[in-house]
Amino acid sequence: MKKIILIFLIIIVLIVGATLALPVFFKKNLLEVTKNTLNKKLNAKVEFADIKLSLFRNFPQASAEFNEVTIKGKGVFQNDTLLYVDLVRTKMDLASLFRKTGMSIGEIILEKAKMNLIVAESGEENWDIAKEQTPAATSTENARSETNEFQLQLEKIEIRNAELSFADRKAKMKLELAGIHFDISGSMYGNSTALKTEGRIDDCLFRYEDVNYISNTSMDIRTLLDADFDKMKFYIAENELMVNRLPMELSGSVELPSDTTFVNLQLKTKKSDFASFLALVPPVYEKYLSVIEAQGSATISGGVSGFYVNENYPQFSLEMHIANGNFHYAELPEEIKNIKANVSLTKPQGEFDLTEINIKEAHAEIRNNPVDFTAKVINPVSDPYFDMAFVGKINLNHLKDALPIDSVNMWGTIDANLFTMGNYSDLEAEAYDKIKSDGVVLLDNFVYESTQLTQKIVVPSGKLDFSPQNVNLSEFNIRVGQSDFHLSGKVTNYLNYMLKGGVLKGSLQLYSRMVNLNELLRLQVKSPEEIASAQSKKNNSSSDEITEDILAFDIPENIDILFNSTIENALFDRIPINHIKGSIRAVEEKFVLENLNMLMLDGELKMNGSYKNTESNQPYFDFGFNIAAFDIPTMYNTVSGARKLMPAARNSQGELSSDLRMKGRLSPQLKLIPSTANGKGKFSTVGVEIKDSPLFNQLSGILKKEKLRNVNIDDFTAYMTVENGNLILSPFTTKVIGQETRVQGSLNAESLLDMRLDFNIERSMFGPDIQKFLNIIPGNEKIKMLPAGVNIDGPADDPKVSLDLSATQKAVANATKDDIQKSLEKLGKGLKRLFK
Repeated sequence: MKKIILIFLIIIVLIVGATLALPVFFKKNLLEVTKNTLNKKLNAKVEFADIKLSLFRNFPQASAEFNEVTIKGKGVFQNDTLLYVDLVRTKMDLASLFRKTGMSIGEIILEKAKMNLIVAESGEENWDIAKEQTPAATSTENARSETNEFQLQLEKIEIRNAELSFADRKAKMKLELAGIHFDISGSMYGNSTALKTEGRIDDCLFRYEDVNYISNTSMDIRTLLDADFDKMKFYIAENELMVNRLPMELSGSVELPSDTTFVNLQLKTKKSDFASFLALVPPVYEKYLSVIEAQGSATISGGVSGFYVNENYPQFSLEMHIANGNFHYAELPEEIKNIKANVSLTKPQGEFDLTEINIKEAHAEIRNNPVDFTAKVINPVSDPYFDMAFVGKINLNHLKDALPIDSVNMWGTIDANLFTMGNYSDLEAEAYDKIKSDGVVLLDNFVYESTQLTQKIVVPSGKLDFSPQNVNLSEFNIRVGQSDFHLSGKVTNYLNYMLKGGVLKGSLQLYSRMVNLNELLRLQVKSPEEIASAQSKKNNSSSDEITEDILAFDIPENIDILFNSTIENALFDRIPINHIKGSIRAVEEKFVLENLNMLMLDGELKMNGSYKNTESNQPYFDFGFNIAAFDIPTMYNTVSGARKLMPAARNSQGELSSDLRMKGRLSPQLKLIPSTANGKGKFSTVGVEIKDSPLFNQLSGILKKEKLRNVNIDDFTAYMTVENGNLILSPFTTKVIGQETRVQGSLNAESLLDMRLDFNIERSMFGPDIQKFLNIIPGNEKIKMLPAGVNIDGPADDPKVSLDLSATQKAVANATKDDIQKSLEKLGKGLKRLFK
């Protein structure tokens, strides 16, 4: 008995050990067979990261898991992934694991699958990956099919959280399905069976020519299919279909006997009331539907019938009818009534270009203000022909009393009468004479207010006349805060811009009585992220510096609009600007200024150049400045930064002129980033007088104090260059307090001053201490003028002055060399003592 028990235990241990070892021994075999089989059959590259084989998970069946399965195309699709699946789980016959061929699969589960179906510009399809077989090879493969291929005895297919994308690059059409969940159960082999299908698609999107025709649409489906596998024909026995929350009925059949697919499907709504139709509204707006009272009838019906092979598609139709529609938000006083619509989408058997979209009627009214829209589109793939019309008067005061518009607040009246018809090819060729288009839009007391803007945008009156070639603006007035704009002129290429993404062009006359740039540059409200970032910078700063607003702004792309401008008054920072005239052009995401003249700082400024923002909000600029007679004390009192760079200008008078070309970058607050600046030019002064300057008071050791109270500087012209923010002043000569002075030096990017002034001073201008020393020198009557050097360095707002009297001593020695031999040493010691 003990031997029997021992033998029995040994057998059990061997069975368990073998069961544990089998997945390890056969993993490599299964991995190689699977990869080789797929790559042999497909004109694509199949890879997966790992395979796991288990005999216990679903015993007595074996289970296999494939991780990170990828199928990539070849040729024109070599950079495109056809299929990626995060996890593939299967069940298979345990006995088939012991064979290199003839494995059977009964269940497939796909998790996080992403399928990208692509039609290239050439018409090639990336899913056409099956290798072509020669007749001989085909017969050979058929002879071996029972032993060399997988045998599918599927009873379940489960898809979890998948995505499907279909892109026809030639037709510029895209379909995207996200959040796909499907369960298919039933015997998917034999002669016939009943298949149960349950599924959901969280989001459907259909885009054509960059226009979203379907978006934010969900679908739920429960279907019972009668399947005839001999004929490959599937009948819909039972069906429940929900599009968003609208219940639909789908019936018919699909047959796949060969390469040709035959379909005969019909679709219709289960309910015909308008309230049920509103369930098509995307789920994100579902909260509004709970407070809606709706009446009227609405139906959707359609079908697909015919066959599909190559580029020959079955005929289809989809029709929507709404009659006597009326809905009212319980919390709002107004209602939208007399809603009518008659919309159809049809195509006969053949290619997609035979499709016709027809909006025969679309009508609604708010307080007896009707709005009507009609449209027809044919040949949508090859050369769309369109015929559209819009006629209506919209009183926004009434509209916001009928619809809950939370994010914006608008009021006023828009009265429009527009129509257009023609071929899209004529738009592309800019053959506008072949397009019939006409109409007018009138705006009356239009106001737009948003939580995203700091100011209201008001259009007291505006008229836009439309033609195929352009939009004419007349009597178009805009107010934004303290700023007003009066526009007239033409905007061209607008159809190409709206329908094809072309460049919007225009030439407009702009007149304004007042432009407050401080308000306009702060028109956009900061986002929560920007506020949080600014607060973080403030909290982490060791100083009490207040984080400034971001003033840098972008110029829209795809526009080329010239504003011939006349602006009577403007305000930027604390600087009043008057009588601005010139051209401002918005083009290639830049502002280009051409001969822009203005009066400011009691002088005149002419500007030419360009401005373009960057992703980091540090705009590039390249400007030429021609400054004529800026008043220096006015600059000190109004221009930011002038007090730091020109402290001596506080109690001064005089005029500054300049001719400067400079480029570089600005900060997000539109202030110069000094280290980026490069340029060259000249500047000149007229009638400069500096009063009670701390800088010149430091010269009281050599000049009379009373002469330093009002320092007159003769008119001069100086040349300068700017290299990486360092201003280098070329040497020039002028007179300071009537004394000839040579000036040179630099101001670096950190506002550190390094200047040298070399004076030639008349003897009468020296202070009393120097006069006393000179008087005791034998032969001093020969001294009429002496040189003296002054070095000025340190921060521009608080520089230090040091004297260099080496030239003074030498000049005294040369002038009195015959009489000063005995007293020169005494004089030198006295001077050094005086100027220590």
